[in-house]
Amino acid sequence: MENCCSNLKEIKIENNDHCPSCRNKAKNVKLITLKSLLKPSALVTLNAKENHYFCSNEDCEIVYFDANNKKYLVSDIKVAVHQKDDSPTTPICYCFDWTKEKFNQYVENGLTLNPVEHIRENIKENRCDCEVNNPQGSCCLGNVTTYIRKMSSGT
Repeated sequence: MENCCSNLKEIKIENNDHCPSCRNKAKNVKLITLKSLLKPSALVTLNAKENHYFCSNEDCEIVYFDANNKKYLVSDIKVAVHQKDDSPTTPICYCFDWTKEKFNQYVENGLTLNPVEHIRENIKENRCDCEVNNPQGSCCLGNVTTYIRKMSSGT
């Protein structure tokens, strides 16, 4: 299986379509992501021959949709979706369990383990598997740095 984090410089976010509900630009995701994260009741409706997309709009219930506008909602996903769930226990980094709560503790208390360094070290050791763990199907580092910046600025 190809490692999505093997070369961070080559990761590109590809906007190929728009969400049929919110019209947000959506990112193409690989089939392996949906196979890994859809609940069995939704997985049986998956058309593996279609292109699939991830909607990151926090106000939209759609997580995935395909080229024929078949929709998969938040309720169809096995894990909480960072972009759509502001619970403190929701992961931002799915591979290494960095939840919003843990990031908040780091920012507020200056814990010794720097989350970005921790994640990068694990990526370097080829331990991440974002394609099957992260609902967006790609590396979380952009989400991580954005979240930490937001927490640090208090917004």
